[in-house]
Amino acid sequence: GAPTSAMASVSSARKVLPSCLLGRRATARALPSLVSRLGLGGVGLGEVYGAVSEADAVACVARAVELGVTLIDTSPNYGGGRSEERIGLALNELGRSGSGSAGLAGGVTLVTKCGDPGPQNGGHSPFSREGVHHSLRESLRLLRPPRGRLDFLLLHDPSQEDLDEFFADGVGGFEAFRELLADGTVVGTGVGVREHDVLLRFIEHPSDLADVVLTVNDWNLLRRYAEPELFAAAEGRGASVLNGGPLYLGLLSGMDPALSFSQGGVKSGLKCPELIDLATRVRSWCHREGLDLRALALHLAAGPGAPDPPIASALVGARFASEIEELVDSMLLGCVTEVERYATALTAFESVFGAEVRAFDTLNHVYYNKNEMEL
Repeated sequence: GAPTSAMASVSSARKVLPSCLLGRRATARALPSLVSRLGLGGVGLGEVYGAVSEADAVACVARAVELGVTLIDTSPNYGGGRSEERIGLALNELGRSGSGSAGLAGGVTLVTKCGDPGPQNGGHSPFSREGVHHSLRESLRLLRPPRGRLDFLLLHDPSQEDLDEFFADGVGGFEAFRELLADGTVVGTGVGVREHDVLLRFIEHPSDLADVVLTVNDWNLLRRYAEPELFAAAEGRGASVLNGGPLYLGLLSGMDPALSFSQGGVKSGLKCPELIDLATRVRSWCHREGLDLRALALHLAAGPGAPDPPIASALVGARFASEIEELVDSMLLGCVTEVERYATALTAFESVFGAEVRAFDTLNHVYYNKNEMEL
C-alpha cells in the first residue's frame, strides 16, 4: 500500500528526470525555472477524483520531490484549498527533515491559480484586482512556499466574459498580475483553460502576461487539439506550455479505462463511450506489443514526441506515493532508458490509431465544468 507518512520513503532513490525551462523565453522580466518534464498535478490531492487521506496525499507529494519531480501545479478549486494545504504540509515536512530530503523542497517550482469561486476571494469577484490579491494571499498561506514567493500564478478556467472583467483597466485582475510581478511576489503569470479561443485571447492580449499556458486534455495519445494553432501562438510569444492531462483522466494510465471512470469523483459523471472504447483498444495494443502504455503516453506528452518548444512539462494527477513511483519509472522508460524503442512505437501507434484519433470532433472534449459540479 501507499506510505502513510511523508517521510516513510527514502530519498536515496532520487531519479534524474529530463528537464526543461518553464517560463517566458527571451524576456528580461525573469529567468525561466528549470523544471522536470514530469510534473505533479494537484487535482487528485484535493480528492476531485476520489478520496485520499491527508497522510497519503502528503506522502505522494514528498515522494514525488524525493524522486526528482521539481514542478507542482495546484489550485484553490481543488478541494476548496485542500490540495494547496497538503502540498504545503509536504514541502514543509521535507524542509524540516533530517533524512536527506532537507533542501529538496526549495528546488520545487510551484504553480497555483486564481479565478475560482470561493471564500479565498474575500467577497470580491475572482476576476477583479482585489479578488486576485485576496486569492493569492490565501494560497500563499496554505502553500507556505519555501522561498516565500510563488513561481507562477495562472488565471483558471475563464470564459470570454470573465476575460472582459479580468482585463478591465484599473479594476481587473490583470492589474493585480502586474502588481504581483512588479513587487516579486510572483515570478510569472499565465492562464489555464480548456477553450482555445480563450487561451489565444490571453496569449495575444497587449498586457503580455502569458509566460505559461496550461492546456487541458488536448495533447495526448487520444487527443491532439493543441496542434497547430495553440502551440504556434505560444511559441510566437515565447511562452511555455504545461501539458495538463497527458494520461487523459486516467484513460491512459494502464488501468482498465472503464474501471477508471467508475471510481467516483467527477469522472463518474462524464459520458464518453467512444473514448473508453478507443482507450481500451489502445491498452490492448500496447499489451500485445509489450509496451508500457504510460511510457508511450509520456513519450508523446513530455518527451521526444512532444513539441519542444513550447511544451515544458506534463502534469500527472497522482494521489499516492506508489502511483508517482510508477509514473516516474514510466517517464524514465519512455523518455530515457528505452527512448528509441518508444519513438519507434509511437510511429507504429500513429499508423494504427492516428487517423481515428484525429477524426474525433474537436467539440467532443471530455472534462468537468467547474461551474456545474462541486470539486
